Amino acid sequence: MKKTAFLFSFLILISLNACKNNSESTKIINSSTTEKKIEVIDPNPSDSIPAELYGINSSNGETAQLVRLTLQEIYKEDLSKNSIDEISKKFIFFEFDLNEDEKKEIFVGLIGSYFCGTGGCTQYILDYNGIVISKFTVSDYPIVIDTNKSNGWRNLFIPSGGKNRILKFNGKSYPSNPSLEPELKEIPGDGLPRALFFMNEPYPWFNF
Repeated sequence: MKKTAFLFSFLILISLNACKNNSESTKIINSSTTEKKIEVIDPNPSDSIPAELYGINSSNGETAQLVRLTLQEIYKEDLSKNSIDEISKKFIFFEFDLNEDEKKEIFVGLIGSYFCGTGGCTQYILDYNGIVISKFTVSDYPIVIDTNKSNGWRNLFIPSGGKNRILKFNGKSYPSNPSLEPELKEIPGDGLPRALFFMNEPYPWFNF
């Protein structure tokens, strides 16, 4: 019940922000680790969060566009029929190299009544080309990235059904339904990376 109330309150907040301003502004900054310029996006410049406060791994403009095109292709039919409400056309992402091949995978989080229910929401992991590696249902936020690996890929802890579930890569993908996976009996350490942690970190929400 608490999760349902939280989700309802969050949807109202997102709706109000979307009504204020749907325009996107772009800011160019220099990465501290490379000379390549990174395009950082602030999709809602009317709010109180400036673009420079968003993390590079969650606001790269090129990645946002890649995710947008992927979601538009996956849900092409539903979008053409206007079956997806405006709130549900929003996403967040987080880039992280899960298999240490120096190419970051992309966690994608969705919201809204089309993608979320009492059991959780739909989430994806894409490769650096936007190809779907895994799709998760009944998943909550955030996704915790463990240091332990299975088949060369980091294990994941995904909240589902009020419990943290352990998901292991099987050589091709992660299990699609976290609620069926083993429960993590302890609280994930604070030092572990957390993907799609929009409740505690500034994440820009993009439209697709």
